[in-house]
Amino acid sequence: EEEEAGMKAVATSPDGRFLKFDVELGRGAFKTVFKGFDTDTWVEVAWCELQDRKLTKAEQQRFKEEAEMLKGLQHPNIVRFYDSWESTLKGKKCIVLVTELMTSGTLKTYLKRFKVMKPKVLRSWCRQILKGLQFLHTRTPPIIHRDLKCDNIFITGPTGSVKIGDLGLATLMRTSFAKSVIGTPEFMAPEMYEERYDESVDVYAFGMCLLEMGTSEYPYSECHNAAQIYRKVTSVSPPGTPEP
Repeated sequence: EEEEAGMKAVATSPDGRFLKFDVELGRGAFKTVFKGFDTDTWVEVAWCELQDRKLTKAEQQRFKEEAEMLKGLQHPNIVRFYDSWESTLKGKKCIVLVTELMTSGTLKTYLKRFKVMKPKVLRSWCRQILKGLQFLHTRTPPIIHRDLKCDNIFITGPTGSVKIGDLGLATLMRTSFAKSVIGTPEFMAPEMYEERYDESVDVYAFGMCLLEMGTSEYPYSECHNAAQIYRKVTSVSPPGTPEP
């Protein structure tokens, strides 16, 4: 079990179920994703290491509770979230998230590669994203993603199926920055800036995704900073219009 495709595991989960291989799949501002392996199902997974956000005990408990809830989610248009735990990396604390492995990239990478998408493909993508959102929003209580964008909507190349991802990451961000505004400015509904919102903010973000899918441009690309985006969003000015 310690070897898969000739590779040796360099780390294991606390319960021994998940293995980490020294094969980097992607890197972000504060996360690194490696290839992992699930010894229970014999399936490859994504092993995501996040820089420690210095959570308080209350925040740690809240994240654990939400992570437990995410583990139970199963839907064809949601990236599976398997497990999470605290670990130590090079002497520093980090949080590990294990999720379903998506190898064909995101909607963002597809849009960069192909520029113009056929309406038939866009319709299929939109239907699948909305099915995923409907599933999240009809849980009790509703699950709000809060950071939906083309960068975290994934594609399964062989089947063309689309899955919403980074739910665990969005949850962790929200927990560790509870007193500040979380999200990607270009995709944030006006009410998110006031921190009083419901699941409809995901529908707004979906609209921004649709705009990007149809134009291959980031919404509000005419703005040079988050402050300009904030002014346009809160004055309800559509992307691409002159600043009020």
